[in-house]
Amino acid sequence: MAIRFKGIEKSYMVYARPQDRLWEWLSGRQRHHVHVALSGVDFAVKAGETFGLVGENGAGKSTLLKIAAGTIRPTRGGVERQGRVAALLELGAGFHPEESGQDNIRFMAALHGLEGVAMEDFIERATGFSELSGETLARPVKTYSSGMFMRLAFAAATAIDPDVLIVDEALSVGDLHFQKKSLNRILELRERGATVLFCSHNLYQVRSLCQRAAWINGGRMEALGNTEDVVTAYEAYERRRYADVSVAETAPIQPGPSPMAQACASAPVKIMRLTTVTADGINPAQVDSFQDLTLEIELESYGDAPFHVGFSIVRPDKDNVFGTSTHFLPSVQAMRGQGEHRVRVKFPRLPLLSGEYLWNVYTLDDTGLQVLDMAELIQPFTVLNQKHREVGLVWLEHEWLQIE
Repeated sequence: MAIRFKGIEKSYMVYARPQDRLWEWLSGRQRHHVHVALSGVDFAVKAGETFGLVGENGAGKSTLLKIAAGTIRPTRGGVERQGRVAALLELGAGFHPEESGQDNIRFMAALHGLEGVAMEDFIERATGFSELSGETLARPVKTYSSGMFMRLAFAAATAIDPDVLIVDEALSVGDLHFQKKSLNRILELRERGATVLFCSHNLYQVRSLCQRAAWINGGRMEALGNTEDVVTAYEAYERRRYADVSVAETAPIQPGPSPMAQACASAPVKIMRLTTVTADGINPAQVDSFQDLTLEIELESYGDAPFHVGFSIVRPDKDNVFGTSTHFLPSVQAMRGQGEHRVRVKFPRLPLLSGEYLWNVYTLDDTGLQVLDMAELIQPFTVLNQKHREVGLVWLEHEWLQIE
């Protein structure tokens, strides 16, 4: 096992006022309440495994990662680690804001016990990977933007080729270029046999990267096991919490060449237009069950890097009905080339039953892991099942074999 959590509990004494701590000590009377951040967390991460942590904000994920990294101690229980551990926790953790980027990297090398040639090699690899200029590295890190800070932190954490890499939302900071570079570095470390403990709100990346996962809810382990099972359970919980979402709350996109809502302005491959076509016309607000429907996605690529396209049909409660991407098709090569691109998908006899539906559209990098651009919960449409009385989301082919 690379990491073993044994009955982890972490609690904090919370005082209403700073002086209450002194009065408690003088009087012997309790003037605080106890906040339990983690309770009864017990599981192991296998060597060479990429393990995901999911859960809402405040669930205790970051606290658990800090315990795994050794930056804080549990109130009860313990953690065992095997090998060299590198961690990317909250922005700025482990860095001295008054010191330069260069000095902070040198300090990180010293913490890992490096000296002489090994230290200089570490510094060279870290500064090279960060792509920060010499002038930037000479400045105090308190002057860095969040993206620059994460470049430095990620470069320093992965320059040692760790046996265990702990990542807390690091891939959500910085520009797309460095996000992809960081993701490729994680994949490289994984191929070398490193263990990765990966925490993210990007469930697509968790599904794609991780073999197993845990769902932390209210400081407790809610689910543990296969990634798909855990993420599906977490998504179902989130849907129940936000069941009041309605189509009226979504912002439909109007046809046209303008970039879509939620599109990233710096996206290297931008979603320009989504069009649906049936026998009744273009972008119909209503579609009949078992009617042919064609989806057309227009894109604009601003470089020559290969990319993929994905989409999903969702309900207003964000429940995925169906999703796919060109990355899932082994016979289809990634698209590439600067300029306009078009993707067309046909749904013969659309098997959706009555209900309200929307589209999510994504452009992805060549690995299918990095989202380049997105347009979510767009172009709502209604499906009417006028010819059949069956209920549910989709029509399933079936045959009654016996009725007695």
